[in-house]
Amino acid sequence: MRIWDALDRVDLKLFEGIFLITLCLLLFSISYSICICITMLLFMYVCLVVIRKRKCILLETKGKAVLITGCDTGFGYHLATRLDDHGYDVFAGMLSTSSEGASSLRSRKSKRLHVLQLDITSQDDVDKAVKYIESKCGNKGLWGVVNNAGFNIYGDVELVTINQYKKCMDVNLYGMIRVTKACLPLVRKCKGRVVNVSSVKGRYAWPSDSVYHVSKYGVETLSDSLRLEMRKFGVGVSVVAPGAFDAATSCSGPASLARMKNELEESWSVASDNVRLAYGRGHIDALYENLASKSLPGSATSPDPVLDAIEDALVNTRPQPRYVVGGSSGLVDHLAILAHVYSFLPEWFSDYLLVRMTGCDQSHAEDKVKRS
Repeated sequence: MRIWDALDRVDLKLFEGIFLITLCLLLFSISYSICICITMLLFMYVCLVVIRKRKCILLETKGKAVLITGCDTGFGYHLATRLDDHGYDVFAGMLSTSSEGASSLRSRKSKRLHVLQLDITSQDDVDKAVKYIESKCGNKGLWGVVNNAGFNIYGDVELVTINQYKKCMDVNLYGMIRVTKACLPLVRKCKGRVVNVSSVKGRYAWPSDSVYHVSKYGVETLSDSLRLEMRKFGVGVSVVAPGAFDAATSCSGPASLARMKNELEESWSVASDNVRLAYGRGHIDALYENLASKSLPGSATSPDPVLDAIEDALVNTRPQPRYVVGGSSGLVDHLAILAHVYSFLPEWFSDYLLVRMTGCDQSHAEDKVKRS
């Protein structure tokens, strides 16, 4: 307890200054060994993280207005119910206001919870939603925007069509940009927050999943640019990157799996004879089997860690630029760990890891036989 009391008495800004000075001294000093430097840096970094968490100050939530996209299912739906319970004024954007999620939110009969038609690929839907929000918020502005809507299309670069790339990007990236640009005047008014839900898949490469990874990498880097641009306005911008949360959302549910199977079939149906011969039908079947059988086991069953991160980004006086949220039902989420270290690994080593994890350098024996 004495250690915690001592940490609580430490001035955070002073400690951060000492940390930076020590970092510079250690980097330019030749009198310390590498091991000592690394040990001291790790120790001070751990202390910094602990102090920041213990000195966390949260803002009042009551009356803060937040727009959430993609509330039909998954994180968006669960976040809308949580923020409503915590006293926020919630504007829940729905792809379809007749969906089961929309009906469930309406059944709460909360005066703070507004269900909006919001297809983020439609500028008209976005403009109407923002106009409605403005009429309800008045001069207080919009405190937060949570860009949550997104979906995935699987397949190799050579197989996926350009239209499929465009369709996914129009939701995952351009939709996020469309909503953010429309809402920023209201967010700047109250020096609020923009929270973009990305994925650990935006931090590393993966075979047969480039459509999603490219879109989420775009979310990551655009959020970094926006965060720097919004500093002068006092607006906070954070990225929340969930790991393995398939079992906690609908992304591996029957409807999603059926849609992804149709997308795979569409890719195969328009592929040239040369491409079909090179990959083989077995490759398409294996991709779907992998989606259907391996997406749920091992993933987290509760969305709460992701919701915690989003809410912290909304009301913490010192929100983190990026929240990487591990979601494994086991001790660790290997994909979240990969997201942390991928940028530091040499390509030969990261490629080796991914080949071992995915077996992407193997072709299907049955197709080899057919081609022979």
